[in-house]
Amino acid sequence: MRLPTTWRHNVISTCYRRIGAVILMSLTLGLSGEVLAQKHETHKKSHKAQISQVSNGKLLAKIRKEYSRNSESSPLPDLRKYPSGIKRKKAFLRTIMPYIAHQNAAITSERNWLVSKQYDGRWAPSERARLKEIVTRYKIAWNGNLRAIPWKTLLDRVDIIPGSMIATMAAVESGWGTSKLARVNTNLFGMKCSSSSCNSGPGKVKGYLHFASVKESVSAYVYNLNTHPAYKSFRSSRAQLRKTDTTLTAKNMIHKLKGYSTRGVSYNNFLLAMYQSNQHLMVATN
Repeated sequence: MRLPTTWRHNVISTCYRRIGAVILMSLTLGLSGEVLAQKHETHKKSHKAQISQVSNGKLLAKIRKEYSRNSESSPLPDLRKYPSGIKRKKAFLRTIMPYIAHQNAAITSERNWLVSKQYDGRWAPSERARLKEIVTRYKIAWNGNLRAIPWKTLLDRVDIIPGSMIATMAAVESGWGTSKLARVNTNLFGMKCSSSSCNSGPGKVKGYLHFASVKESVSAYVYNLNTHPAYKSFRSSRAQLRKTDTTLTAKNMIHKLKGYSTRGVSYNNFLLAMYQSNQHLMVATN
């Protein structure tokens, strides 16, 4: 039986609509799946980025904490708990060398700045203030005239002392950190004080300076050699080595130090022998 034309058209139209609906649904599902996949991938990347940021944050916090811990001014630990010999020496050097390195790094930075400004006629207000502060701290007479800056005296004083020389003197003067003066006063260099400036309190060794930390003790020793009139010849000898571009070492500087001990040359000979026998430990600690 032949179906009416109108009915046939309706059936075909309905079939096409259903097929179109199926195709549209498939396309929609496909696009939705792609969008979801993209969102999922984006979420994964975002999550990884967040994890990376957290990890980096934790790492930075750890680094800052470690830097802060190592930069803290701390008293001298009781090194008598280590047996006499290599172990005690290493423990002493591990304690003192970071402060020596920090002190010399600070001086080097300041000296480099002074050298960079020596032939520079332009001075910002902040630079003038910085120069004045350095001059005052190093006990140098200056009237503030930028055309008459005492460059020679400045550069003679604002300079490092070889780290191994500092460590050797500390070892000699403190018995590798075990002397009463070192333990009670945190005085590693046998630095005495006058009656007018002596700050030894109850329980401290009288007649000697007392410091709150190893850092203070190291800073005071370096400052003393760089400013006290008694060590002018030491500073002049150091300046001469600088003129010839000679590297400052414990070996070439120990005998330049005069007047630190009443033992004179024999004291310097002992210092040099001490340095030579323990040099390998100081290098390993650096």
